Amino acid sequence: MLAQLTNISLSFPDKKVLEEVSLTVYPGDRISLTGGNGCGKTTLLRMLIGAVKPDSGNVSLARGLRLGYLEQDFAGLEEAPGRSCLDAALEPFRKLIELESRINHLSAALGETDGEEQAKLLEELGVAQQRFEAGNGYGFRPRAEVTLNGLGLPEEFWERTVAELSAGQRMRLALGRMLLGEHDLILLDEPTNHLDVPTREWLEEHLLSTHTAYVIVSHDRRFLDTVASKVAHLDRGSLKLYTGNYSAFRRQLQRSEEEGWRNYEKNQKLARRLQRQANEYRNWSGAKEKEKRGAADKGFVGHRSAKLMKRALHAQRRMEETAENARSEKPFEKDPVKIQFASTRGRNLLTVENLAVGHGEPLADGISFHLEAGDSLAVVGPNGCGKTSLLRTILDEMPLLAGSTRLSPSARVGYFDQDNRRILRGRTALEAVLEAGCDETLARTVMGRMGVRRETVNKSAGRLSSGERAKTLLAKLILGGHNLLVLDEPTNHLDIETQDVLLEALAEFPGAMLFVSHDRYFVDALATQRLEMEAGAAIMIT
Repeated sequence: MLAQLTNISLSFPDKKVLEEVSLTVYPGDRISLTGGNGCGKTTLLRMLIGAVKPDSGNVSLARGLRLGYLEQDFAGLEEAPGRSCLDAALEPFRKLIELESRINHLSAALGETDGEEQAKLLEELGVAQQRFEAGNGYGFRPRAEVTLNGLGLPEEFWERTVAELSAGQRMRLALGRMLLGEHDLILLDEPTNHLDVPTREWLEEHLLSTHTAYVIVSHDRRFLDTVASKVAHLDRGSLKLYTGNYSAFRRQLQRSEEEGWRNYEKNQKLARRLQRQANEYRNWSGAKEKEKRGAADKGFVGHRSAKLMKRALHAQRRMEETAENARSEKPFEKDPVKIQFASTRGRNLLTVENLAVGHGEPLADGISFHLEAGDSLAVVGPNGCGKTSLLRTILDEMPLLAGSTRLSPSARVGYFDQDNRRILRGRTALEAVLEAGCDETLARTVMGRMGVRRETVNKSAGRLSSGERAKTLLAKLILGGHNLLVLDEPTNHLDIETQDVLLEALAEFPGAMLFVSHDRYFVDALATQRLEMEAGAAIMIT
């Protein structure tokens, strides 16, 4: 056993987060921790590192456990922002670097001594070299370089300071430093954020090759299918452990729900049958009572009436018990989700011809496509190839470098930017959605269906989490009457349940969509066309 949570409970002032939760992590475990936004996944990870104390229950760690933790959207590199990217990545090898420096010092000192002093230095140098080799001192730098390259930080970034890196690059650097460290158990909270598809695939291969146990939170179901062999599912305060990857978990969950509904219906039928029996016994008993009063009763009719009434009461009690069991065991049923978009007749909504995009120098050029109502174009490619620049150029937020773009006069554009900047900080989440021009009841309904909790609706936009901001902005887009949606990483920070709601809604969208995503499942489910971008080029695939 590496770590264990036993009967953990935790409540916040506005809700109960965890109730009697237990989980054991063993050596070699590959656990995916899943559940909706706000269900307590990050809280559970923070309990394991001791940052959050439960109201009740126990947290146990193996003696001497080497535990690593990568926080969601927090690089953890603030301690020395002036360090180079490579130096920060090499932090796990600090003792080897110090030993390497000592070896160099001893080697230089040898040339300045002789006799007994030189012999002493030679002996010390030999011991230091043995320790250096035993610690793989000649392999840690190539290993760090391979890791940085795999995470999308090639050599051109290595001498840049941490402060010069973007937020996404700092997250990748923090992830790399975590993977390079010596740990028995690592906790990864949404490590796939800011990772493009090639980098996600590299991370998948790395995790599959490691012997280190891990608990990982991610909303990329393809990624979880590859890296997880167990799924710990948090739902309404309770946790249940399933064997298999994410797809296997969803199948088991569906079978469990179907079995739950079968048992519920079976108990409902039994309760109805017992109710009929109770009524029949009661009617027969009443009939016998009348017969007793209408004839000279020698005791037989009255005895028969009492016996039937006793049976009626027994059947009534069994019926009430069965009905109560059926109510308590009824599977949880979410409100049906059906989001309606405004209809559109727009055609040729967007035309792009030989477009070049970038900041001064083109990141990509020769981009051509057109979108009509019903089209859904996915823009895919590695980080830095110009995907977001393409969207911002089309929306006139960046000047085009060459070519042309034409938006139809009838186009009503809704834009989701990946940093969710378009929610005004001075407003509440509800006020931001009401800017779409809808009534408050409809706004609250759609926000609820997008997974925005009641306590979040009146929270200031500046205090919203990344997931809450994303859901609020998507609700606003859904209600905005648009016929052209431009979406930049819309599934970032969304739990898989909300992704399913969004996918179901967008599948019925009557207008056109242009979207950037690194989520392979989302792209496969939604795209009718793809624009594959690489550095300096773009290829249209229909």
